Amino acid sequence: MNQHLLTSPIPLEELRSSTLEAQPVIALPAAVFTSPEFYDFEMNAVWRREWFCVGHVNEIPNSGDYYTIQVGNDPLIVVRDRDGQVQVLANVCQHRGMILAEGRGNVRRLRCPLHAWTYDLSGKLVSAPGVTDTGSEAEKEAAAKICLPRIRTEVWEGFIFIAFNEELPPVNERLGKLSEQLRNYEMASLFPADPLDLKEFDWNWKIFNDECYHCMYLHSSSWGDMYELVRGSTLNEQVEFNDLEKGIVSYNLCSSQVDAAPTYTKSIIQPPLPGLTEEQRKQLSYITVAPNLLIVAMPDKVKYFLWLPVGAQKSLYAVSWMYPKTTLARDDFREKYDREVKDLWPVMEEDLWAWRSCQKGYNSSFSARGPLATEEEVIKRLQTWLVQKYAAEDARARVSAQ
Repeated sequence: MNQHLLTSPIPLEELRSSTLEAQPVIALPAAVFTSPEFYDFEMNAVWRREWFCVGHVNEIPNSGDYYTIQVGNDPLIVVRDRDGQVQVLANVCQHRGMILAEGRGNVRRLRCPLHAWTYDLSGKLVSAPGVTDTGSEAEKEAAAKICLPRIRTEVWEGFIFIAFNEELPPVNERLGKLSEQLRNYEMASLFPADPLDLKEFDWNWKIFNDECYHCMYLHSSSWGDMYELVRGSTLNEQVEFNDLEKGIVSYNLCSSQVDAAPTYTKSIIQPPLPGLTEEQRKQLSYITVAPNLLIVAMPDKVKYFLWLPVGAQKSLYAVSWMYPKTTLARDDFREKYDREVKDLWPVMEEDLWAWRSCQKGYNSSFSARGPLATEEEVIKRLQTWLVQKYAAEDARARVSAQ
């Protein structure tokens, strides 16, 4: 992938006031959420430099299963090939640029709708009418070398990670400790209740970065009616998962009750995950793996939230609820699942409303950079991680320009 190095459009000294080096730590400037120039810089600094998540292997359990995503201007296909391996391929025909597939489904091969150029599930061109059959020897030789670009792909605990940077160490070197900490949840063996459904929204991807300072206010009557939120005791941001160097920031919501959960019963309504400790069954753990994965480890399931950038003020977002196969097979699973999703929908609506409103505010000439509250430690850590990535990219660009 060609990459033109860019310096930061915003002076680094302005950005460092949003890191843990500063006192007080203030919010990031509005331009990092709105500026096309900063978005281009950030795509280099973060998305073309780091591992990031694009889903879970059990979204595509069978050979030929696929779904499509987009990262910036790049449409991609996540597919399980004939050997059972997960591949992430460029979703662009190497003939005339046609998009090969949309949505999700199951295919034997990838066939371009425009001229029927056909690729196997590893991306290799296997047929091109007028070229591979009746073309000249030179044309056939050229076609034999054509393959859809393959994106570097690794699987961590069932989650599919990709990297545009071929020089990065394996993803497990970054997340190995987290694997041990979350071992009891057996995330690789969990399956989604419904397919991952990425939808496009008109706001910057960083707006999805999670914290629970807002839970006690924005969600006071929705979430708060189902899960007790007590300022000073429910939220714990000093938890074992935090590892800023690795881009892992987290917090727990803590309860004195085993299996407490935000449901109409105030407790889980599906069977608890086997193998959890009593402590794990008393907490909800919210773990962000920057830049774009939020894992929510709960007593009866693991949720994951996923977001991807497609523009300075446009992004994709989805959430998946994952359970053991034994839970999904229960006769009453769907009824209870649908009830829980319905009861939590007002919380989601409040978030969507708030994110839309924040983006609108960032575009205002009156947008300011307020100090972050004590209960926003997770945001302070995320901002620090981001600014470190910005500074590294800015330094690379300046060295390259010399």
